[in-house]
Amino acid sequence: MAIRTIHVGAWNRARAHLGVMSDSEVYEPVALVDTNQEFLAKGRELSGLGEDASYGTLAEALGEHDCEAVVVVTPVMLHAPFIDEALAAGKHVMVEKPFTVDLADAERAVATAECQGVQLLVTQNDRLNPVFKTMRRHLEEETFGPPGYAVMIHDKPRNRPYHNSPHMHLWQQGVHQLDTLIATIPRTPVRVRGLSVESPWGDWPTPSLAHATIEFDDASSATYVGTSQARHAEFHFTIECADAAIAAVSPTGGAGDASLVVKQGAEVEALDVDEPPNGMTEDEQISDMFARQILKGEDTELSGRNNLTTIRVVDAVAQSTELGTVVDVS
Repeated sequence: MAIRTIHVGAWNRARAHLGVMSDSEVYEPVALVDTNQEFLAKGRELSGLGEDASYGTLAEALGEHDCEAVVVVTPVMLHAPFIDEALAAGKHVMVEKPFTVDLADAERAVATAECQGVQLLVTQNDRLNPVFKTMRRHLEEETFGPPGYAVMIHDKPRNRPYHNSPHMHLWQQGVHQLDTLIATIPRTPVRVRGLSVESPWGDWPTPSLAHATIEFDDASSATYVGTSQARHAEFHFTIECADAAIAAVSPTGGAGDASLVVKQGAEVEALDVDEPPNGMTEDEQISDMFARQILKGEDTELSGRNNLTTIRVVDAVAQSTELGTVVDVS
């Protein structure tokens, strides 16, 4: 039997997941939830669902439809309430990144899911980017020797603030880059020093610039700097290893079109990128992992518990900003 899903949020990224699941034999979307009628109409067009399967609240949808799972793709401040509501109803939950904007909310959700015996998945799709997966493989195999330190810079010229939240850039953009750092480097974070502030010329309601330095359990380290109020687009991610540096570089400033190179002295050499499993897109891999968690009980890399380290690091950056100290995350 197909996994029946209720989709909370029918906008933007929500339609990516809805499209994949509507085309899959593994899933059967049964209802849409959104307060925006235009978004609901677009969701119905994509999924083939009728107006009788459109609702303004999750409670209404759950009351009218049997389902196994709830997919949450809403403004970030609404993630935790919808996760809690779905878990309380005994449903598996897939939630769009970031997981939550509060560490306590994320830890509670993981504990509740495990207590209820249901699955929780966070759609950190950059973990599935073939460039970063290839970097991780080379680090695990120590192709270029053990890693010593990493630097990531991500400048994004966004023309408007994100949905309102504390430390806006950190929780809604920086969280993705920090997750990429943590997922790519096969080490465990132990201490974090961070700074989340507004640029002198910035005008967002909460900070749009973040710095973070992460110390790992083997004394290697990584530094991230990023802003969403940049005047240009830039992305590069370099990991210095004992014998050479491996780097992801982008011609447009986005991680999605990054390529991989090896640097040694003055020489720069292109490095082949591993193919994704079965040629699947990142969104297809996400839906596949969610199905494997539900049907087989697999512990995939996108499980809620496997996302807690990222949330702890992001929370530590916010704490470090407020306290002016290094924060232990071990």
